[in-house]
Amino acid sequence: MVLKELCNLPGISGYENEVRTFIRHEIADFADEIKIDCLGNLMVKKRGHNCSKHIMYLAHMDEVGLMVEKIDSNGIVKFSTVGGILPSILPASRVTIMGKKTLQGVIGILPIHLQKNAIMDPIKMDSLYIDVGASSDKDLQGSIEMGDPIVFNTAYEEYGRLWKAKAFDDRVGCSIMIDMLKQNITPAYDTWFVFATQEEVGLRGSATATYQIQPDFAVVLEGTTACDNPLVERNRYTTQLGKGPAISIAHNGFVFSKKIFDFFKSVSEKHQIPYQIKEKVAGGNDATNIGKGEKGSYVGSLSVPVRYIHSPVSLMHPEDYQNTLQLALAIYQENHSFLTL
Repeated sequence: MVLKELCNLPGISGYENEVRTFIRHEIADFADEIKIDCLGNLMVKKRGHNCSKHIMYLAHMDEVGLMVEKIDSNGIVKFSTVGGILPSILPASRVTIMGKKTLQGVIGILPIHLQKNAIMDPIKMDSLYIDVGASSDKDLQGSIEMGDPIVFNTAYEEYGRLWKAKAFDDRVGCSIMIDMLKQNITPAYDTWFVFATQEEVGLRGSATATYQIQPDFAVVLEGTTACDNPLVERNRYTTQLGKGPAISIAHNGFVFSKKIFDFFKSVSEKHQIPYQIKEKVAGGNDATNIGKGEKGSYVGSLSVPVRYIHSPVSLMHPEDYQNTLQLALAIYQENHSFLTL
């Protein structure tokens, strides 16, 4: 498992280079063909016993993060978000600006003593900034500039019974696909493992990958929202930690085929792998693009529950990782039965 290494790498949408380079090195000995398209998708082929159909497994490499928007004359860095991030979770976060030089910084906000209505006023993006310890913009010339990516400075570590890191969404899916490739199993049909770009800013990479591969059957591996914390009422849960991979019925913009939903459940039960049903039609992922490809595709989604998703720090249960990997492998070895139904 290379989840730790993947999560510690920087890779906001559009800047997935380091993640892609690492993955390519990890899977090179297990690939029959490797392609990288103009959007930066890494597409890895395993030749099957039969080439009459095309299978695709997909996870996205990018993470939510920030981008340099302006450098004020006083050396303060203003920024914008890349992907869905609430401004209220950002103050006091440690970040790394990936410019010509790598700079560490902290997201600042006016202290409570200087705010007129600190308790009542919501936090807005224009009230936040990054302090890198500079006294003027001249200190930063040649180091950073507008458009440079910014990532959260959060190291992977074990956290009680859980794992803690940034970017479980969706480095967990990438790590699972790497583990699958390293099993070096010859599939029934030609199979592509796609490490996609720019999911967090509009599902961009999966669109081009789908049109190139035109899969008959596809599986999206994703990190999704876990809601089992004391501040969330039970009737608002989507998934829970430790209950296994979540199988989706529907999400925003897409309804999954009942045939593939039942297939995923039957494989789970046959192999005695714990699973849960995603309880809310909330969020979305690359399955939307795959399902509406040129000729259409059977597509399902397996999601690993993650607490505090789209934030500087998220938590995941080790057993959910292992059970999602086992279910993905079981589907990989049995998808021929689905396609011959």
